[in-house]
Amino acid sequence: MAHCEFCGEEIGYLPFRCKYCGGVYCKKHRLPENHECTFEKKHIPIVPRGPTKPDYRPREFVSTEDSRDIKKYLRRQERQQKRAEDIFQRTMGNRPSGSISTFLIFGIFIMSIIALIVPQYLCLSYYSYFDYYLWTFFTSLFVNYSDSYFGIFFLLILILLFYNIIKIIELRFGSRFLLGLYLFSAFMSAIFFTLLFLPLQLFYYDPIKITFIFGGMAYGGLMGVISFMIFSSLNQEMTFLLFFISIRAKGRILLILLILFRLLPALLYWALYQDFIYFLIYLPDLGGILGSYIVFKYKVRYQDLIF
Repeated sequence: MAHCEFCGEEIGYLPFRCKYCGGVYCKKHRLPENHECTFEKKHIPIVPRGPTKPDYRPREFVSTEDSRDIKKYLRRQERQQKRAEDIFQRTMGNRPSGSISTFLIFGIFIMSIIALIVPQYLCLSYYSYFDYYLWTFFTSLFVNYSDSYFGIFFLLILILLFYNIIKIIELRFGSRFLLGLYLFSAFMSAIFFTLLFLPLQLFYYDPIKITFIFGGMAYGGLMGVISFMIFSSLNQEMTFLLFFISIRAKGRILLILLILFRLLPALLYWALYQDFIYFLIYLPDLGGILGSYIVFKYKVRYQDLIF
């Protein structure tokens, strides 16, 4: 991919080559007056003295001033090349040889399967707040709790749908940013869970029932990672794969579907059973989307790292 020799911007179309200096420039700097053209390739016509045909010869750089222009041009080319390399490094980030997204997904699956057996030791629950199982505030960030393998199956579907998006974020911003985004989104889900759990624990008509509600924040973390890229492409069409089937939809529609994926079950169960406990089960995951939006707005938008 070509880069503008004046501003270092990546050119995604057929670049403009200046006929006076031979440089490659974007649309904004294609004119000689916009890129400090040296006119080193400009030809000066020689007026014939006799009946011969006009001849053209390249202007020779013999003066000291012309030599200084050449040196200035070469220095400018070096600066532009270095600027383009810096932009490329900032774009790709410092990527380790391994893929943290793959390790993260495998870790979530393993922790979620273990949580089927001993949820009180890995998930947020009554034991976390009143029996001081403080380590669960960390382990719950990597757990998607379900009382059956059916919930893990839905987690697998979610990952298969959006795995490419997760990988793109890692390649674009680096593994450290991906892990930080996931943890912050999962942490926001934990805050949502706490804000819903404590009032229900105090005022719920059946406190014993709510004691056996366990919360895993992995769904919220993954939804935060997925929605992060959607925020930068709300009005653009995005493509993702499901079992090698290509599915296309606008980013805004995908974001609405992600929200409804957790909001509709909570409202449906509440309408059927008039039980607020279902809000505690489904709504905390929306905190991950909020956490992702906070990162997008305050850390990325103002640093010009948009996709």
